Amino acid sequence: MASSESFNILIAGVGGQGVLTLSRIIGEASLASGLNVLVAETHGLSQRGGAVVVHVRIGDVDSPLVPLGEADLMIGLELLEVIRNIGYMRRGGFIVADRLIIPPSIPDVKTPSLDNVIEALRGLDVRLTVIPASEVAEKLGDVRVANVYLLGQAISITKLGSIIGFDGVVKVLRGLPNPELNLKAFKLGYMGGGFEC
Repeated sequence: MASSESFNILIAGVGGQGVLTLSRIIGEASLASGLNVLVAETHGLSQRGGAVVVHVRIGDVDSPLVPLGEADLMIGLELLEVIRNIGYMRRGGFIVADRLIIPPSIPDVKTPSLDNVIEALRGLDVRLTVIPASEVAEKLGDVRVANVYLLGQAISITKLGSIIGFDGVVKVLRGLPNPELNLKAFKLGYMGGGFEC
């Protein structure tokens, strides 16, 4: 990455999905690669189940928040949160998202169908990859590794892979609790495996 370049990432999900852990992995891998990185998190009203968005800016940046319309990549752990934060995406940017909707806990709120949400996203000027990360993570034994599965896919198909690299993420994952499962999920996501296309 040239010194005057930057790469803007938005991670969107709900409390309890590992949004903050995912930002920490990307941040630590960036620092280990000698890159400048700024991270800013925003929370909804409740810690678990409320909206959580983290801005991660790598490279030549001076503000931690991704400006509207300038995210190069969104990693979405929940599709309604992807829709809610779509204004941050730049044209032609990448969205790598879990095929998951968590209905809001507010009574009498109608939740759009999975197909309707995906169709709406496909109608936008972004490159969209929606994969059943939670289903794969559940098969691996812990739904909480869906976040690193999505990261593996993002490293594989976007510029993020040339910025922080596969090996940089592996080193960070080795320092997390349950490294074997995290590494397995990450590698499976990187290979695009574990689900029927």
